Amino acid sequence: MKNVRLCWLLVAVMVVLFSGLQVRGAEPRVKVDTFEASGPSWDYIDGREFPGAKGSAALDRTTAHGGKNSYKLSADFSGGGMYVGLYRYLGDLNGQDIKAIRLWLKSDNVAAVGIRLIDSTDQCHQSLVKLKPTPDWQEVVLNIADLSTGEHWGGANDGKWHGPLKGLGLNIGKTALAQPGSTRGSINIDDVAYLPGHVAQGQPTLLSVTISPRAVRPGEESKITYTWDAQPLGRDMSVFVHALAGDGKVVFQGDYAPPVATSVWSGKVEYTQVLYVPIDTPGGDYHLRVGLYDKQGRQALKTGPDVKPATGADAADAYDVGTLQVAADAPVPPLPKPTLDLTGYVMTFDEEFNSLSISAAGPGTRWFTATKETFGDAQFMPQKDGFPFSLQEGILPNKKVLRIEAAKRDGRWEGGIIASVDPKGQGFAQKFGYFEMRAKMPKSRGMWPAFWLLGQPAVVQRNLANPEIDVVEYYGGALPNMDICTLHVWNETNTGRHWAQGYHLIVPGLSDGFHRYGVMVDNDYVTFYCDGIEVGRHATPADAKVPLYMLVNLAMGGGWPIDKAVSPSYMYVDYIRVYAQKK
Repeated sequence: MKNVRLCWLLVAVMVVLFSGLQVRGAEPRVKVDTFEASGPSWDYIDGREFPGAKGSAALDRTTAHGGKNSYKLSADFSGGGMYVGLYRYLGDLNGQDIKAIRLWLKSDNVAAVGIRLIDSTDQCHQSLVKLKPTPDWQEVVLNIADLSTGEHWGGANDGKWHGPLKGLGLNIGKTALAQPGSTRGSINIDDVAYLPGHVAQGQPTLLSVTISPRAVRPGEESKITYTWDAQPLGRDMSVFVHALAGDGKVVFQGDYAPPVATSVWSGKVEYTQVLYVPIDTPGGDYHLRVGLYDKQGRQALKTGPDVKPATGADAADAYDVGTLQVAADAPVPPLPKPTLDLTGYVMTFDEEFNSLSISAAGPGTRWFTATKETFGDAQFMPQKDGFPFSLQEGILPNKKVLRIEAAKRDGRWEGGIIASVDPKGQGFAQKFGYFEMRAKMPKSRGMWPAFWLLGQPAVVQRNLANPEIDVVEYYGGALPNMDICTLHVWNETNTGRHWAQGYHLIVPGLSDGFHRYGVMVDNDYVTFYCDGIEVGRHATPADAKVPLYMLVNLAMGGGWPIDKAVSPSYMYVDYIRVYAQKK
């Protein structure tokens, strides 16, 4: 089941009635499900957040609109509950824009069906479609434009349609049964098809593209500013950015989704997007070529005077916008000035690693290895015989530091993680304040060190919403100059969804020496810092206003290959400190 949010209550109780929705004319239909050749691709939704409802979903070989089978959804509310439903993931339609869904439906004591449309941003558009009071098969036509303007949540959460259609949900709600006081009902569905087409169609103009700086070193980035005279396209498209060498071959690229979705953008749209130059990019001049695309193909654009239609190979609906020079001696852009200010704060936690206080689950230690399970491509190991944690001298003058090791032992990769609370949630955690680690990152490719925070309440109550604040993630070798910070919320309250917002800063030499990685969490903002320089900030989610505990790890992978990883590799931690505002 993909991208399902179990938030159907509003669908079950809405009184928005759409009857007789019809699409005129002999428009071509594309089959989605006939329930004949193979098992259905529908997931049953049991409405468990409102306990008591019982139901079932299965092939029905006793009745059909066409062929021999249909698919039956049954509901029983005699024990309570609010709804049961079906969900069909439509990603297998390969991004085809859909104007309408047509299906045949047969009702037994169901007066209306809840409809849920999931757009490409995972936004749910929900409504209720009234059924004709007949026991016979009836065709139901779901026009996307009509049904995507009502109740909505999640994703872009703006009430606008961001095509293409990603998922379709149908449900039977307790309040939608035809007979007052009844508790049971069912629907059969058959011959599900869609009508292809765009909700809206335009031809945007790419007015200009500005590249700054025009010369960068490998492993750094240039800022590209795009200016569009935009028209809504009715579906969300991405921008491809290809960097071509002199022979016309693409050496690297930086595709992205525009910050204003192309399905709804209009008028002047201007924004800046970074283009990262991989660390192993050969020096030379690279011609930048851009355009819009999705699974259906590329979009033709109009152009401003400095944007030229591409020529040569792979030139269809592609546009040349300028040249970027990659050179090892290119000027290094100056970093912003530090802005971190801890005036009015007092230190509440100070780990200088003068001794090693680590155990699997305690008691009596400051750090624990059994709080978080393994992730990535290296097994997290408990402390034994100086592995994976040890105290090292000589890395910094007159001071010990914590060394976390990743190594290939007995044919498998192993690493380490420590947390400031044990598996029962006991230990150090703090609501609000400034959290900082000073560390030196490993040089090897494939390494994935991190310093991060999680919500203490969710250690024991795993069904709770859980914030994850990645103060720093570092991908050794692949992104050697990039400090990556991310704010997540898992199982968000009221929606159950996961969302994330990331930030980064180019800081040369993160694996050459020690740097400070910190985050300030207060009632208003989560603000990330590197060496006191602000990397990014986001309004503090309600689910992050809880005591937070710290984790430090040396993992591997994280989406990057580990075939060139060096064994052993080390992460060195000078200190970990936490501050709270004076009361």
